[in-house]
Amino acid sequence: MNNQNKLCISLVLLLAVSGVFTSCKKTAPNIFNMFDVTLDLHQSSPFSVKENQTLNEGDSIYFDFTINSPTQEMYQVALFQVGSALPNLRINLGDQNRHTYTGVIKGVVGSNGFGTLKDGANTFRIWAYDKQGIYLGDGYKTITINVNNRIMHIVNRKIYFPDVDSANGSANGYISLTTGETFNYQTGAANAAKIDMGIYRVGGTGTNALRFYSLNASPLPFTAFNISSWTKRDTKLANPQNGQNTNFLRSYTTGAALNSYVRGRNPNLTATTTNATVNQVIPFTTVEGKYGLVLINQISPTGDRPFIDVSIKYEL
Repeated sequence: MNNQNKLCISLVLLLAVSGVFTSCKKTAPNIFNMFDVTLDLHQSSPFSVKENQTLNEGDSIYFDFTINSPTQEMYQVALFQVGSALPNLRINLGDQNRHTYTGVIKGVVGSNGFGTLKDGANTFRIWAYDKQGIYLGDGYKTITINVNNRIMHIVNRKIYFPDVDSANGSANGYISLTTGETFNYQTGAANAAKIDMGIYRVGGTGTNALRFYSLNASPLPFTAFNISSWTKRDTKLANPQNGQNTNFLRSYTTGAALNSYVRGRNPNLTATTTNATVNQVIPFTTVEGKYGLVLINQISPTGDRPFIDVSIKYEL
């Protein structure tokens, strides 16, 4: 066999092998076009949501939509907040809505109807399920609601026990709950109109028997300093509440939720009467009528500068 014939046979074999591999090639489904469900957002009301908007706590919101599934039958439509374990709402569909459904889901920013709408971006999706509960698609569309919640969150403020320096009053044992500023006896007189409360401890230095008091308390529970000439804000307190540290961070994320919880604790004391511990909260109301909470993050009762670390939330 001459070289020319050998070359021809080699080319034939190469083409045959290439054909085998080409015929075996499989194309994986593309996740970006494998679902044919479509979602349309309508603007039939001033409260109808778009794909992106900024709203305030208390604003009405309408998820006003039509979802279509041209090939697969739909049996449920779900509203899902991204980050949740399960959909916030499921709607069962009748036979007349197997391929198209139009609905309006109404709510208010700050309510629990759509889950917890935190301050900042909250993203939702609307999708369909088939009869077996298999996901059919969401039209590749998300709805983002940027929320301005009516709360102030002040984190990690240190308040120092004043009894370690009762001679000079240099320990910042007073705090403004609305600004987070702390003051000592030397700076307190000029800033007394801001001060909501002070701290002290029962049992003397070295203990962590922590208590709080308003400057308007009568009698004052901590008498090392003469504050008779100071302006006194009539801040009201409630005794420490257990088991609220997680709720402080995750549940009381709107002014409405915070107001509801604190009002239920009826803060009407000028001085707490039980010792506070880490992870407890102290409900309060300011002279302006704003409700809030003080979360105790840490108590460090010993050393040269013993202190507590707190975070504060109050409604705006």
